[in-house]
Amino acid sequence: MRACRFEPAAWAGLRADFAPRALATTLVTGLILSLVNVLLATALMSLIYRGELEEFLSAGLGFGLVGSSALALVLALGSSFSGMYGGSQDASTAILGLSAASIAGALVGIAAFETVVAMVVVTALATGLVFLAMGYLGLGDIARFVPFPVIGGLLAGTGYLIVTGAMGILGAGDGGDLLGLEAAGSLWPGTVLALLFFVATRRGWGSRVYLAFLIISVVGFHLFLALADVSPADAMGRGWLLGPFPDGSLWPGSILGPLAGADWSLIAGEAAGLVTILLVVPITLLLYLSALEIETRSDVDVNRELRTTGWGNVAAGALGAPPGYMYFSDTAITSRLVGMRRGPAVVAAVATLAVVAFAGFVLELLPQFVIGGLLLFVGSEFLYEWLWTSRRRMSRVDYALLLAIVAVIAAVGFLPGVAVGLVAAVALFVVRYSRIDVIKHSLTGGDQQSNIERAAADAEYLQRHGGATLILELQGFIFFGTASRISTRVKATLASEPALRFVLCDFRRVSGVDSSAVVVFERILTLARDHGVVLVLTGLGAAHISQFTDVTSGRGEGAEVHPDLDHGLAWCEDQLLEQRRAGEEIPRTLPDDLSEDLAPYLSARTIPPGETMMRQGDPTPGILLISSGRATVLLDDADGQSVRLRTLLGGTVLGEISLYRDEPCTATVVTDTVCEVLHLTPDRFEELCRDDPELAARLHWFVARTLAGRVSHANRTIRALRD
Repeated sequence: MRACRFEPAAWAGLRADFAPRALATTLVTGLILSLVNVLLATALMSLIYRGELEEFLSAGLGFGLVGSSALALVLALGSSFSGMYGGSQDASTAILGLSAASIAGALVGIAAFETVVAMVVVTALATGLVFLAMGYLGLGDIARFVPFPVIGGLLAGTGYLIVTGAMGILGAGDGGDLLGLEAAGSLWPGTVLALLFFVATRRGWGSRVYLAFLIISVVGFHLFLALADVSPADAMGRGWLLGPFPDGSLWPGSILGPLAGADWSLIAGEAAGLVTILLVVPITLLLYLSALEIETRSDVDVNRELRTTGWGNVAAGALGAPPGYMYFSDTAITSRLVGMRRGPAVVAAVATLAVVAFAGFVLELLPQFVIGGLLLFVGSEFLYEWLWTSRRRMSRVDYALLLAIVAVIAAVGFLPGVAVGLVAAVALFVVRYSRIDVIKHSLTGGDQQSNIERAAADAEYLQRHGGATLILELQGFIFFGTASRISTRVKATLASEPALRFVLCDFRRVSGVDSSAVVVFERILTLARDHGVVLVLTGLGAAHISQFTDVTSGRGEGAEVHPDLDHGLAWCEDQLLEQRRAGEEIPRTLPDDLSEDLAPYLSARTIPPGETMMRQGDPTPGILLISSGRATVLLDDADGQSVRLRTLLGGTVLGEISLYRDEPCTATVVTDTVCEVLHLTPDRFEELCRDDPELAARLHWFVARTLAGRVSHANRTIRALRD
C-alpha cells in the first residue's frame, strides 16, 4: 500500500522511542493515551448501543475498541506527521446513534444488534473509500470550497446530538425525576464533571488535571458506594455503572456473523444519515489537519493523511468500528509533552487491544456519569466553539445561517440541516457575488486606443470622437445575477450618448458564462441594432464562442467578433476614420511647410513588404517618416521570442527615441505592406542642426508634440483605469 509506506527514517525514529533512555516516557505517555481512548470509545459506543441496544454494549464496545485500535495503529505507522494519534470520532458516532435508535425501534434483540453492526461497518468502509479517493486524486484542498458557516453549523449540530445523547446516558432524556436518587448518582455528578473539564479547558490546565479528575471521579464514586452500602450489582441495576460485561475478554468474535444476519433494507433506509457522515467526516479531518499545522508549526502532507486515514477506516470498518480520524487534542498535547514521536501512539493502540483481550471486567468499574460527563463535555465544546467563539469571525448573516442549520438539525434531523445549510449558502453566495461589478473597467475610445500608431491628425480625430466607442472590460463569471448590470450600463449609455457608434465587450478576464447571460447579450444586440450601434465582442474563448452562436451569427446582423481587445479597438477606429466627413484632408506625416523645408535633408525610400526597417540593438538609423503603408513594431524578449507592440500606419514617425538618446534601436520594425518612407539619417540630422538651427528647432518641436501626444494618451488610459 503506497499510502501507508513507512520510510527508513521513520523506522529509525520508532526504534529511538523504544531505546532505554526514552522507553519510560514512551510507555507512560502511551498508557495515558490508551486510557483516554478506552474512555472515549466507551462513551461513543454508548451513544450507539443504548436504549433497546444496551444489552449489546459489551459486544459493540469490543468491536469499537478493536477497530479504533487498528485505525490508531495505521495512523501511527503511516502518517506523515510523527506522533499522529486517532480513533473513532464523535461526529460520525452521534449520527450513527440516531440511525441505531431508528433501527432498534423497528427490530428487537439480536436482529437489531446485527443490523446496527452492519450499518457501522458499511459506513466506516464507505468513509475509508472516500478518504482514499480524495487522497489519490489530490483533493486535499476541497474543504476550502465548503462555506465556513455550513461547516460551523454541521459541527455545532453534531455537538447538539452529542449533548442529547449524553443527557440520555445520564438519565435526563427519559423524563425521570431530576431530583431523585438515580439523578443524584448519574446526572448531577456527570454535569459537574463536564463543567470541571470545561473550566479546565478555558483555563488552559494541562492533561494531568484531566486525568486527575477522571481518577478522583472513579475512586470517589466507589467510596460513595461503600459508605452508602450500595453493592456494585445494585449500582449497576440503578444504571450507575457500566455493564455487566463478560468476564475476561471483550473480544466480540468475527464480524461475518452480524453481516449475515443484518436487515439491509433498514440500513438502506438510513442512507441519508450515512451520506451525511461521508460529507462531514472528511471536511472535519481537513480542518483539523490545517489546525495541526498551525499548532505544531510543521508541514503535513494532506493527501497522504487522507490516504492513510482511508486505509485506517477500511481496517476499522472490517473490525466493526465507526469511522474515525486523528485526535487533534491528543496529537497536539503529546507533541507538546514529548515531541513528535510515533512510539506513544503505537503503545496506546497495543494497550487498548490488551484491554479488550484481558481486562474487560475493569470497564464495569466505570461509573455511567463519567461516560456521560465526557460526552457532555465534548458536545459542549462543540457548541461553545461554534455557537459562541466563532461568532466573532462571522458576519451577522453568516452567524444567522449557522444558527438556522443547528435549529433545523435539532428540530428535523441532520441531513435536512445539511441541505438547508448548503442551499442557503449557495443563495447567499449568489446574492453576494451579484454585488460584485462584473464590469471591471468602463472606458471610451478617448480613454483607450489600439496599439496602432496613426498620423497625428487621425489620432486627434479619434480622440475628439472617443465617445463614439464604449469599452466594457468584463470579469469573473457572468450569470443571471450579474449580466443585468451590463445591460443596464449599455441602456444608460445609449440614452445619454447619442453619438455612440460601438459597444465593445471584452471577455479576456471572464471565467465563464451561463445560458441566461447569453440571452441578455442577445437582448443587448437587439437594443444596439435598434439604435444603429454595433456590438463588438472580443477575447471570447473557444467555449464562449460556441455559446454565443446566436449573438455572433444568428438572427439578422450579428455582433462583430475579434480575437482580443486590441484588434477590436483597431476595427472600431478604422470604421470611425472611414466615416470621416467628405472632403477632409488626408493626414500627412509632416506639416506642409516643414515637409518642404526639410526636403533637402530627407531621402525618399520605397520598402517592400517583409523588410526590416530597423532592428533591435542595431545603431540608430535616424528618423523614419512613414508616408504610406503599414509596419509592425516587435520587441525581442529574453527567450528570443518576438512580441508585437504596435502597428504603424502612414503619417507616423519612428526612430526618434534612439536618435535623440544616441542609443541602439529599442525595437524591431518590419513592413507589412509596401511602405513609402522619408528618411533623415543621423549624419543629415547633425548637418541640419549645425547649418539651420531654426529649422532644426521646428523639427524638434514637431517630434516633441508627437511624443507628448503619446504620453498624454497613456496618461488618459492610466487615469481611466485607476478610476
